[in-house]
Amino acid sequence: MGRRGFSVLVISVLVLFAPSVFVGDEKAEQEAVKTFKQYVSDLMGRYKAEKHERTGTSPHCEEGGSPPFPYLRAVYEPSVDYKIDVRKTDSLVTPYAGILEFRWNERFSVCHETREEAQADSKLSGSNSLKYRYTYAFQDGKWVPKDREIGSLSIDSSRWEWESCADEEAYLAPRGYEADFGCLVPY
Repeated sequence: MGRRGFSVLVISVLVLFAPSVFVGDEKAEQEAVKTFKQYVSDLMGRYKAEKHERTGTSPHCEEGGSPPFPYLRAVYEPSVDYKIDVRKTDSLVTPYAGILEFRWNERFSVCHETREEAQADSKLSGSNSLKYRYTYAFQDGKWVPKDREIGSLSIDSSRWEWESCADEEAYLAPRGYEADFGCLVPY
């Protein structure tokens, strides 16, 4: 077989088998998207079914009265709207990354002098909504949590800026505060 014949043979083999390679990639991509949608649906179902509440110190309480009372009670609920995305990566170990963006809606009491007073307060008149972005890696056929970020609008309100929950925890812990709820809940 001459050089030209060999070239024709190689091209013929590529033409015959290339579609099956692309079909395999497409099936893997569809499976990654399908399993991520299911993972997120299950996670949001758990979040909605469980009671999320905490009583503790809060930076919100520093802003008020003199002297400021440090404790409040807060209840958290996930928003019903969320956004997901699945992206292909260049890694063989984690070929896909999944991203979940949603809000934790917070209702909270006024600030109290003691933890017990805050825990007993059933009037949750304050409210807040914080945006989070949770990132996952598709590894060994399952989705693994990798990172959590808390969002805030840029100064000019034109885009979301994201801060790692680990950075927020490192900033707040020495001041005696816990990170925002969405940075602490299992994801």
